[in-house]
Amino acid sequence: MSIANAISRQAMAIVIVAFVGLAGLQPAIAQKAGHDGRGPAMYKWVDEQGVTHYGDMVPPQFANQEKKILNAQGIQVGVIPGLQTPEQLAEESNRHAAEEQAHSSVQRARERDQHLLATYLSVEEIQSLRDRRFEIIDAQARVTQQYLEHLIGHENSLVTQAQRSKPYATSANAAPLPDRIAEDLVHTTLDIQAQSQNLEEKHREGARVKAQFDADIARFKELKKG
Repeated sequence: MSIANAISRQAMAIVIVAFVGLAGLQPAIAQKAGHDGRGPAMYKWVDEQGVTHYGDMVPPQFANQEKKILNAQGIQVGVIPGLQTPEQLAEESNRHAAEEQAHSSVQRARERDQHLLATYLSVEEIQSLRDRRFEIIDAQARVTQQYLEHLIGHENSLVTQAQRSKPYATSANAAPLPDRIAEDLVHTTLDIQAQSQNLEEKHREGARVKAQFDADIARFKELKKG
């Protein structure tokens, strides 16, 4: 064997040994590395008396408490949640719900602003649409009012006929109240109640439309000014 071949084989053996040794050390290095891979992991926790502790291992008596993970530089890189009571879980759930509701409100407001700017060019356009919507609702309310007045008049006529018949009339010669009049009176009374509710709803709808458009106009002015 030549000297060159011997040296070459020896160098190869050294490389193989170094590679195997490094591969064997990698699991230990990875286990000891911190959360961000820069150094050993450290834990920080607070006991029942409010005293802060640090260590690379957490004693069993503190296993249910929240622990913060620190890297080799002492920077927090993670959190291990502690065991929460039902009250804490409920509080956390309520907090998340409130945050979600606030986020949704902000998102809806942003979408409303975008809609206003994309739909209208001036305050006059919003006012014109408001007036047209209100005219439609007002016309529907007038039709309902007229029909309601007709029903009330018809009911009064039926009541007059009923008062002339038994058992409401005091005269001995009074005839019994016809079934068709009694049925008509019941249906008319129920119809009056339904149309009265419809009329009230039309008035409420008109108020809602006016309030919504007034708010849109005020917001549109703010956006244009901004």
